[in-house]
Amino acid sequence: MIPLERLERNPLITEAGYCRLNRILQHPCAPRWNYVVGDRIESGDLSLVEEYRRRVREDRGPSEGIPPPALLDWVERLRERVPVLRQVLPEGFNLARDWAYVPTMDREDLALRIEQVVPVDEDLSRLIVYDTSGTTGHALRVPHHPRAMAQNQVLIEYALERHGVRPFFGPDTVACVNLGAQEANTVIFANVFTIWNQAGFAKVNLHPKDWGSTEHARAFFREIAPLFLTGDPVGFAELLSWEIPVRPAAILSTATALSEGLKNKLRASLGCPVVDWYSVTETGPIAYACPLGRGLHILPHDIFVEALDAEGHPVREGESGEIAVTGGHNPFVPLLRYRTGDWGRIERSPCPCGEVTPRILDFEGRDPVFFRSAEGSVVNAVDIGRALRRFPVVQHEVVQRADGSCEVALRGVQRLGLDLERVESALRELLGAGIVLSLRLDETLGERLRGRKVQPYRSERAE
Repeated sequence: MIPLERLERNPLITEAGYCRLNRILQHPCAPRWNYVVGDRIESGDLSLVEEYRRRVREDRGPSEGIPPPALLDWVERLRERVPVLRQVLPEGFNLARDWAYVPTMDREDLALRIEQVVPVDEDLSRLIVYDTSGTTGHALRVPHHPRAMAQNQVLIEYALERHGVRPFFGPDTVACVNLGAQEANTVIFANVFTIWNQAGFAKVNLHPKDWGSTEHARAFFREIAPLFLTGDPVGFAELLSWEIPVRPAAILSTATALSEGLKNKLRASLGCPVVDWYSVTETGPIAYACPLGRGLHILPHDIFVEALDAEGHPVREGESGEIAVTGGHNPFVPLLRYRTGDWGRIERSPCPCGEVTPRILDFEGRDPVFFRSAEGSVVNAVDIGRALRRFPVVQHEVVQRADGSCEVALRGVQRLGLDLERVESALRELLGAGIVLSLRLDETLGERLRGRKVQPYRSERAE
Protein backbone atom coordinates (compact mmCIF):
# COMPACT_ATOMS: atom_id res chain seq x y z
CA MET A 1 0.00 0.00 0.00
CA ILE A 2 1.42 3.36 -1.07
CA PRO A 3 0.95 6.00 1.68
CA LEU A 4 -1.24 9.02 0.88
CA GLU A 5 1.66 11.36 1.67
CA ARG A 6 3.74 9.76 -1.07
CA LEU A 7 0.84 9.82 -3.55
CA GLU A 8 0.48 13.55 -2.93
CA ARG A 9 4.11 14.02 -3.94
CA ASN A 10 4.18 11.39 -6.71
CA PRO A 11 0.55 11.10 -7.91
CA LEU A 12 1.41 8.47 -10.56
CA ILE A 13 3.83 6.34 -8.58
CA THR A 14 3.29 2.59 -8.99
CA GLU A 15 3.92 -0.22 -6.53
CA ALA A 16 7.13 -1.02 -8.43
CA GLY A 17 8.21 2.61 -8.27
CA TYR A 18 7.45 2.78 -4.55
CA CYS A 19 9.55 -0.32 -3.97
CA ARG A 20 12.42 1.27 -5.91
CA LEU A 21 12.15 4.45 -3.83
CA ASN A 22 12.23 2.49 -0.57
CA ARG A 23 15.24 0.47 -1.69
CA ILE A 24 17.12 3.75 -2.12
CA LEU A 25 15.86 5.39 1.07
CA GLN A 26 16.35 2.33 3.26
CA HIS A 27 19.71 1.26 1.92
CA PRO A 28 21.90 0.47 4.97
CA CYS A 29 24.70 2.68 3.63
CA ALA A 30 22.53 5.55 2.37
CA PRO A 31 23.41 9.16 3.19
CA ARG A 32 21.54 11.02 5.92
CA TRP A 33 18.40 12.00 4.02
CA ASN A 34 17.06 15.38 5.15
CA TYR A 35 14.40 16.28 2.58
CA VAL A 36 11.34 14.80 0.90
CA VAL A 37 10.25 15.59 -2.66
CA GLY A 38 8.20 14.11 -5.49
CA ASP A 39 7.87 14.75 -9.20
CA ARG A 40 4.21 15.90 -8.81
CA ILE A 41 3.44 14.75 -12.33
CA GLU A 42 -0.27 14.17 -13.00
CA SER A 43 -1.99 12.16 -15.72
CA GLY A 44 -2.84 15.31 -17.69
CA ASP A 45 0.87 16.10 -18.00
CA LEU A 46 1.83 12.89 -19.77
CA SER A 47 0.51 13.70 -23.24
CA LEU A 48 2.00 17.19 -23.06
CA VAL A 49 5.41 15.82 -22.08
CA GLU A 50 5.21 13.26 -24.88
CA GLU A 51 4.33 16.02 -27.35
CA TYR A 52 7.32 18.00 -26.09
CA ARG A 53 9.54 14.92 -26.59
CA ARG A 54 8.37 14.74 -30.21
CA ARG A 55 8.85 18.45 -30.87
CA VAL A 56 12.34 18.50 -29.38
CA ARG A 57 13.37 16.15 -32.16
CA GLU A 58 11.20 17.34 -35.04
CA ASP A 59 11.12 21.12 -34.59
CA ARG A 60 14.86 21.68 -34.54
CA GLY A 61 16.29 24.07 -37.05
CA PRO A 62 18.69 26.92 -37.71
CA SER A 63 17.81 30.47 -36.66
CA GLU A 64 18.45 33.95 -37.93
CA GLY A 65 19.06 37.16 -36.03
CA ILE A 66 15.51 37.38 -34.68
CA PRO A 67 13.19 34.77 -33.16
CA PRO A 68 11.10 32.64 -35.51
CA PRO A 69 7.46 33.69 -36.12
CA ALA A 70 6.08 31.16 -33.62
CA LEU A 71 8.17 32.65 -30.82
CA LEU A 72 7.26 36.22 -31.79
CA ASP A 73 3.59 35.20 -31.66
CA TRP A 74 4.22 33.72 -28.21
CA VAL A 75 5.60 37.06 -26.99
CA GLU A 76 2.66 38.94 -28.48
CA ARG A 77 0.12 36.63 -26.81
CA LEU A 78 1.82 37.10 -23.45
CA ARG A 79 1.88 40.89 -23.66
CA GLU A 80 -1.58 41.30 -22.13
CA ARG A 81 -0.93 38.67 -19.46
CA VAL A 82 2.48 39.76 -18.16
CA PRO A 83 2.78 43.19 -16.52
CA VAL A 84 6.44 43.70 -17.40
CA LEU A 85 5.76 42.97 -21.07
CA ARG A 86 2.92 45.49 -21.14
CA GLN A 87 5.31 48.07 -19.75
CA VAL A 88 8.11 47.54 -22.28
CA LEU A 89 6.12 46.66 -25.40
CA PRO A 90 3.63 49.43 -26.27
CA GLU A 91 0.57 48.64 -28.37
CA GLY A 92 1.53 48.28 -32.02
CA PHE A 93 5.22 47.58 -31.37
CA ASN A 94 6.58 45.63 -34.35
CA LEU A 95 8.59 42.80 -32.80
CA ALA A 96 9.99 41.45 -36.07
CA ARG A 97 11.12 44.83 -37.36
CA ASP A 98 12.41 46.32 -34.09
CA TRP A 99 13.63 43.25 -32.21
CA ALA A 100 17.04 44.81 -31.57
CA TYR A 101 15.34 47.56 -29.54
CA VAL A 102 13.21 45.33 -27.32
CA PRO A 103 14.26 46.00 -23.70
CA THR A 104 16.05 43.20 -21.90
CA MET A 105 15.29 41.41 -18.63
CA ASP A 106 17.84 40.35 -16.02
CA ARG A 107 18.12 38.75 -12.60
CA GLU A 108 16.87 41.88 -10.85
CA ASP A 109 13.50 41.48 -12.54
CA LEU A 110 13.17 38.11 -10.83
CA ALA A 111 14.81 39.11 -7.54
CA LEU A 112 12.88 42.34 -7.01
CA ARG A 113 9.85 42.31 -9.34
CA ILE A 114 8.77 38.69 -9.74
CA GLU A 115 5.10 39.71 -9.45
CA GLN A 116 5.59 41.70 -12.66
CA VAL A 117 6.90 38.63 -14.51
CA VAL A 118 4.40 35.90 -13.59
CA PRO A 119 1.34 36.00 -15.91
CA VAL A 120 -1.59 37.54 -14.00
CA ASP A 121 -4.02 34.77 -14.93
CA GLU A 122 -1.69 31.79 -14.40
CA ASP A 123 -2.98 29.03 -12.12
CA LEU A 124 -0.52 28.91 -9.22
CA SER A 125 -1.94 25.79 -7.57
CA ARG A 126 0.94 23.59 -8.77
CA LEU A 127 3.72 26.10 -8.27
CA ILE A 128 7.02 24.83 -6.89
CA VAL A 129 10.06 26.93 -6.05
CA TYR A 130 13.67 26.25 -7.02
CA ASP A 131 16.67 28.03 -5.53
CA THR A 132 19.57 29.16 -7.69
CA SER A 133 23.11 28.67 -6.41
CA GLY A 134 24.14 32.31 -6.73
CA THR A 135 27.19 31.52 -8.85
CA THR A 136 26.49 34.42 -11.23
CA GLY A 137 26.01 37.20 -8.73
CA HIS A 138 23.14 36.61 -6.30
CA ALA A 139 20.86 33.73 -5.44
CA LEU A 140 17.21 33.66 -6.48
CA ARG A 141 14.06 31.73 -5.74
CA VAL A 142 12.43 30.93 -9.05
CA PRO A 143 8.85 29.66 -9.50
CA HIS A 144 8.56 26.50 -11.60
CA HIS A 145 5.92 24.08 -12.83
CA PRO A 146 6.32 20.30 -12.33
CA ARG A 147 5.64 19.69 -16.01
CA ALA A 148 8.45 22.08 -16.96
CA MET A 149 10.84 20.03 -14.84
CA ALA A 150 9.71 16.84 -16.61
CA GLN A 151 10.29 18.53 -19.95
CA ASN A 152 13.83 19.29 -18.80
CA GLN A 153 14.28 15.53 -18.40
CA VAL A 154 13.27 15.14 -22.05
CA LEU A 155 16.09 17.53 -22.96
CA ILE A 156 18.54 15.39 -20.97
CA GLU A 157 17.41 12.39 -23.02
CA TYR A 158 18.14 14.22 -26.25
CA ALA A 159 21.60 15.40 -25.16
CA LEU A 160 22.55 11.90 -24.03
CA GLU A 161 21.37 10.42 -27.33
CA ARG A 162 23.51 12.89 -29.25
CA HIS A 163 26.50 11.46 -27.36
CA GLY A 164 25.49 7.89 -28.14
CA VAL A 165 23.87 7.09 -24.78
CA ARG A 166 20.33 5.69 -24.67
CA PRO A 167 19.60 4.46 -21.12
CA PHE A 168 16.74 2.05 -20.53
CA PHE A 169 14.67 3.45 -17.67
CA GLY A 170 12.52 1.29 -15.42
CA PRO A 171 11.67 0.68 -11.76
CA ASP A 172 14.54 -1.79 -11.52
CA THR A 173 17.03 1.00 -12.31
CA VAL A 174 18.32 4.23 -10.76
CA ALA A 175 18.35 6.72 -13.60
CA CYS A 176 20.60 9.35 -12.08
CA VAL A 177 22.44 10.58 -9.03
CA ASN A 178 23.09 14.30 -8.67
CA LEU A 179 26.36 15.04 -6.88
CA GLY A 180 27.33 17.97 -4.74
CA ALA A 181 30.08 18.63 -2.22
CA GLN A 182 29.06 21.36 0.17
CA GLU A 183 30.03 22.28 3.70
CA ALA A 184 26.71 23.89 4.61
CA ASN A 185 23.46 21.99 4.84
CA THR A 186 21.99 21.14 1.45
CA VAL A 187 18.96 19.07 0.56
CA ILE A 188 19.61 15.33 0.25
CA PHE A 189 16.73 13.21 -1.01
CA ALA A 190 15.55 10.34 -3.18
CA ASN A 191 12.72 10.25 -5.72
CA VAL A 192 11.29 8.32 -8.66
CA PHE A 193 10.38 9.86 -12.00
CA THR A 194 7.11 9.10 -13.74
CA ILE A 195 8.28 9.96 -17.24
CA TRP A 196 11.31 7.70 -16.81
CA ASN A 197 9.11 4.68 -16.11
CA GLN A 198 9.43 4.87 -12.30
CA ALA A 199 13.24 4.88 -12.38
CA GLY A 200 14.96 6.06 -9.22
CA PHE A 201 16.89 9.26 -8.52
CA ALA A 202 18.99 10.56 -5.64
CA LYS A 203 20.59 13.88 -4.78
CA VAL A 204 23.56 13.41 -2.46
CA ASN A 205 26.30 15.48 -0.87
CA LEU A 206 29.83 14.08 -0.82
CA HIS A 207 30.80 15.50 2.53
CA PRO A 208 31.79 13.33 5.53
CA LYS A 209 29.07 14.83 7.75
CA ASP A 210 26.37 13.34 5.49
CA TRP A 211 27.66 9.73 5.51
CA GLY A 212 28.56 7.16 8.09
CA SER A 213 31.90 6.81 6.32
CA THR A 214 33.39 7.07 2.85
CA GLU A 215 33.11 3.28 2.67
CA HIS A 216 29.35 3.65 3.17
CA ALA A 217 29.28 6.01 0.19
CA ARG A 218 31.21 3.48 -1.90
CA ALA A 219 28.82 0.69 -0.96
CA PHE A 220 25.77 2.85 -1.68
CA PHE A 221 26.94 3.78 -5.18
CA ARG A 222 28.14 0.27 -5.92
CA GLU A 223 24.71 -1.19 -5.26
CA ILE A 224 22.37 1.44 -6.72
CA ALA A 225 24.52 1.74 -9.91
CA PRO A 226 23.09 4.96 -11.44
CA LEU A 227 22.80 5.00 -15.23
CA PHE A 228 24.29 8.49 -15.42
CA LEU A 229 25.52 11.26 -13.13
CA THR A 230 24.88 14.98 -12.95
CA GLY A 231 26.56 17.57 -10.76
CA ASP A 232 29.18 20.27 -10.55
CA PRO A 233 32.98 20.01 -10.79
CA VAL A 234 33.40 20.12 -7.01
CA GLY A 235 31.18 17.08 -6.60
CA PHE A 236 32.96 15.22 -9.40
CA ALA A 237 36.37 16.00 -7.89
CA GLU A 238 35.17 14.49 -4.60
CA LEU A 239 33.80 11.46 -6.47
CA LEU A 240 37.33 10.72 -7.67
CA SER A 241 38.91 11.57 -4.32
CA TRP A 242 36.58 9.18 -2.47
CA GLU A 243 37.27 6.48 -5.09
CA ILE A 244 33.56 5.82 -5.60
CA PRO A 245 33.12 2.59 -7.62
CA VAL A 246 30.60 3.70 -10.21
CA ARG A 247 30.42 3.10 -13.98
CA PRO A 248 27.86 5.52 -15.41
CA ALA A 249 27.01 5.61 -19.11
CA ALA A 250 27.55 9.39 -19.10
CA ILE A 251 28.23 12.43 -16.94
CA LEU A 252 26.45 15.76 -17.33
CA SER A 253 28.47 18.59 -15.80
CA THR A 254 26.37 21.55 -14.73
CA ALA A 255 26.50 24.80 -12.76
CA THR A 256 30.12 25.86 -13.36
CA ALA A 257 32.80 25.40 -15.99
CA LEU A 258 34.53 22.02 -16.03
CA SER A 259 38.28 22.20 -16.56
CA GLU A 260 39.85 20.07 -19.27
CA GLY A 261 42.09 18.44 -16.67
CA LEU A 262 39.19 17.24 -14.52
CA LYS A 263 37.19 16.26 -17.60
CA ASN A 264 40.06 14.07 -18.81
CA LYS A 265 40.43 12.47 -15.37
CA LEU A 266 36.73 11.65 -15.28
CA ARG A 267 36.85 10.11 -18.75
CA ALA A 268 39.89 8.03 -17.89
CA SER A 269 38.55 6.88 -14.51
CA LEU A 270 34.91 6.25 -15.41
CA GLY A 271 35.20 5.41 -19.10
CA CYS A 272 32.22 7.40 -20.31
CA PRO A 273 31.34 10.63 -22.15
CA VAL A 274 31.56 13.81 -20.05
CA VAL A 275 29.06 16.30 -21.44
CA ASP A 276 29.14 20.00 -20.59
CA TRP A 277 25.58 21.12 -19.92
CA TYR A 278 24.68 24.81 -19.92
CA SER A 279 21.60 25.46 -17.82
CA VAL A 280 20.38 28.33 -15.69
CA THR A 281 17.65 27.84 -13.09
CA GLU A 282 15.75 30.83 -14.45
CA THR A 283 15.78 29.60 -18.06
CA GLY A 284 16.14 25.85 -17.76
CA PRO A 285 18.54 24.01 -20.08
CA ILE A 286 20.07 26.21 -22.79
CA ALA A 287 22.77 24.19 -24.56
CA TYR A 288 24.78 20.97 -24.52
CA ALA A 289 28.30 20.18 -25.69
CA CYS A 290 28.70 19.35 -29.36
CA PRO A 291 29.75 15.67 -29.76
CA LEU A 292 32.68 16.88 -31.87
CA GLY A 293 33.75 19.46 -29.32
CA ARG A 294 32.67 22.42 -31.47
CA GLY A 295 31.00 24.53 -28.80
CA LEU A 296 27.61 24.23 -27.13
CA HIS A 297 24.55 23.54 -29.27
CA ILE A 298 21.28 25.26 -28.38
CA LEU A 299 19.16 22.50 -26.90
CA PRO A 300 15.44 23.38 -26.57
CA HIS A 301 13.39 24.08 -29.67
CA ASP A 302 11.30 26.71 -27.82
CA ILE A 303 13.95 29.31 -26.99
CA PHE A 304 15.84 31.93 -28.96
CA VAL A 305 19.41 32.70 -27.93
CA GLU A 306 21.37 35.80 -28.92
CA ALA A 307 24.51 37.67 -27.83
CA LEU A 308 24.04 41.29 -26.74
CA ASP A 309 26.23 44.31 -26.09
CA ALA A 310 26.04 46.49 -22.98
CA GLU A 311 23.11 48.47 -24.41
CA GLY A 312 21.11 45.35 -25.19
CA HIS A 313 21.67 45.38 -28.95
CA PRO A 314 22.78 42.25 -30.83
CA VAL A 315 26.53 42.21 -31.38
CA ARG A 316 27.89 41.91 -34.90
CA GLU A 317 28.32 38.45 -36.34
CA GLY A 318 31.39 36.73 -34.93
CA GLU A 319 31.61 38.99 -31.87
CA SER A 320 31.19 37.94 -28.26
CA GLY A 321 28.31 39.27 -26.18
CA GLU A 322 26.19 38.50 -23.16
CA ILE A 323 23.98 35.47 -23.69
CA ALA A 324 20.25 36.37 -23.65
CA VAL A 325 17.33 33.95 -23.81
CA THR A 326 13.76 34.44 -24.99
CA GLY A 327 11.02 31.84 -24.54
CA GLY A 328 11.06 28.62 -22.58
CA HIS A 329 8.49 26.16 -21.27
CA ASN A 330 8.14 27.36 -17.67
CA PRO A 331 4.68 29.00 -17.63
CA PHE A 332 5.45 30.99 -14.48
CA VAL A 333 8.54 32.77 -15.85
CA PRO A 334 8.14 33.84 -19.50
CA LEU A 335 11.47 35.36 -20.49
CA LEU A 336 12.08 38.19 -22.93
CA ARG A 337 15.73 38.72 -23.87
CA TYR A 338 16.78 37.54 -20.42
CA ARG A 339 20.43 38.37 -19.77
CA THR A 340 22.10 35.35 -18.18
CA GLY A 341 25.36 36.97 -17.06
CA ASP A 342 27.33 34.53 -19.24
CA TRP A 343 29.23 35.44 -22.39
CA GLY A 344 29.95 33.88 -25.75
CA ARG A 345 29.46 34.28 -29.48
CA ILE A 346 26.70 32.70 -31.53
CA GLU A 347 27.64 30.63 -34.56
CA ARG A 348 24.66 29.95 -36.82
CA SER A 349 26.41 28.11 -39.67
CA PRO A 350 25.99 24.30 -40.05
CA CYS A 351 28.01 22.07 -37.73
CA PRO A 352 29.88 18.96 -38.97
CA CYS A 353 28.27 16.91 -36.18
CA GLY A 354 24.92 17.15 -37.98
CA GLU A 355 23.09 19.17 -35.33
CA VAL A 356 21.16 22.00 -36.98
CA THR A 357 20.77 24.40 -34.07
CA PRO A 358 23.18 27.33 -33.50
CA ARG A 359 26.21 26.98 -31.26
CA ILE A 360 27.67 29.07 -28.47
CA LEU A 361 31.43 29.42 -29.00
CA ASP A 362 34.10 30.91 -26.74
CA PHE A 363 31.75 30.44 -23.83
CA GLU A 364 32.61 32.39 -20.68
CA GLY A 365 30.60 30.83 -17.93
CA ARG A 366 31.01 30.38 -14.23
CA ASP A 367 34.42 29.04 -13.24
CA PRO A 368 34.46 27.03 -10.01
CA VAL A 369 36.00 28.90 -7.06
CA PHE A 370 37.29 27.23 -3.91
CA PHE A 371 37.71 29.13 -0.65
CA ARG A 372 39.62 28.05 2.45
CA SER A 373 38.34 28.39 5.99
CA ALA A 374 40.48 29.64 8.84
CA GLU A 375 41.22 25.97 9.61
CA GLY A 376 42.24 25.25 6.03
CA SER A 377 39.23 23.19 4.89
CA VAL A 378 37.65 23.75 1.47
CA VAL A 379 34.51 25.91 1.37
CA ASN A 380 32.37 25.66 -1.76
CA ALA A 381 31.23 28.96 -3.26
CA VAL A 382 27.72 27.49 -3.36
CA ASP A 383 27.75 27.39 0.44
CA ILE A 384 28.54 31.09 0.57
CA GLY A 385 25.73 31.80 -1.90
CA ARG A 386 23.28 29.88 0.29
CA ALA A 387 24.36 31.81 3.37
CA LEU A 388 23.88 35.15 1.61
CA ARG A 389 20.48 34.04 0.27
CA ARG A 390 19.03 34.52 3.76
CA PHE A 391 19.49 38.27 3.41
CA PRO A 392 18.08 40.92 1.01
CA VAL A 393 21.18 40.90 -1.22
CA VAL A 394 20.86 41.75 -4.91
CA GLN A 395 24.51 41.23 -5.88
CA HIS A 396 27.66 40.27 -4.06
CA GLU A 397 31.40 40.00 -4.58
CA VAL A 398 33.44 37.76 -2.29
CA VAL A 399 37.24 37.83 -2.65
CA GLN A 400 39.72 35.74 -0.70
CA ARG A 401 43.16 37.32 -0.71
CA ALA A 402 46.43 35.41 -0.87
CA ASP A 403 46.86 35.72 2.91
CA GLY A 404 43.48 34.00 3.49
CA SER A 405 41.53 37.12 4.46
CA CYS A 406 38.16 37.74 2.79
CA GLU A 407 36.60 40.95 1.50
CA VAL A 408 32.87 41.08 0.76
CA ALA A 409 31.03 43.79 -1.18
CA LEU A 410 27.22 43.70 -1.06
CA ARG A 411 24.44 45.51 -2.90
CA GLY A 412 21.22 45.22 -0.97
CA VAL A 413 17.59 45.81 -1.78
CA GLN A 414 17.24 49.55 -1.28
CA ARG A 415 13.89 49.45 0.50
CA LEU A 416 15.08 46.80 2.97
CA GLY A 417 17.77 47.08 5.57
CA LEU A 418 20.87 44.89 5.39
CA ASP A 419 22.31 43.99 8.79
CA LEU A 420 26.04 43.57 8.13
CA GLU A 421 26.65 42.09 11.58
CA ARG A 422 24.22 39.24 10.88
CA VAL A 423 25.73 38.69 7.43
CA GLU A 424 29.21 38.56 8.95
CA SER A 425 28.06 36.04 11.56
CA ALA A 426 26.59 33.79 8.83
CA LEU A 427 29.81 33.89 6.82
CA ARG A 428 31.96 33.17 9.88
CA GLU A 429 29.96 29.98 10.46
CA LEU A 430 31.35 28.77 7.14
CA LEU A 431 34.79 30.37 7.06
CA GLY A 432 35.66 30.03 10.75
CA ALA A 433 35.70 32.43 13.65
CA GLY A 434 39.39 33.19 13.06
CA ILE A 435 39.00 34.38 9.48
CA VAL A 436 39.96 37.99 8.77
CA LEU A 437 36.71 39.25 7.21
CA SER A 438 35.65 42.69 6.05
CA LEU A 439 32.23 43.65 4.67
CA ARG A 440 31.03 46.78 2.95
CA LEU A 441 27.87 48.02 1.26
CA ASP A 442 28.20 49.12 -2.37
CA GLU A 443 24.93 50.29 -3.93
CA THR A 444 26.64 50.77 -7.32
CA LEU A 445 28.11 47.27 -7.44
CA GLY A 446 28.22 46.06 -11.02
CA GLU A 447 27.12 49.31 -12.64
CA ARG A 448 30.52 50.00 -14.14
CA LEU A 449 31.08 46.46 -15.39
CA ARG A 450 30.35 44.79 -18.70
CA GLY A 451 26.66 43.91 -18.74
CA ARG A 452 26.56 44.72 -14.98
CA LYS A 453 28.02 41.24 -14.45
CA VAL A 454 29.76 40.99 -11.11
CA GLN A 455 32.30 38.22 -10.60
CA PRO A 456 30.68 36.97 -7.39
CA TYR A 457 33.56 34.80 -6.17
CA ARG A 458 37.29 35.16 -6.59
CA SER A 459 40.27 33.63 -4.84
CA GLU A 460 43.87 34.81 -5.00
CA ARG A 461 45.19 31.87 -3.00
CA ALA A 462 47.64 29.52 -4.69
CA GLU A 463 46.16 25.99 -4.47
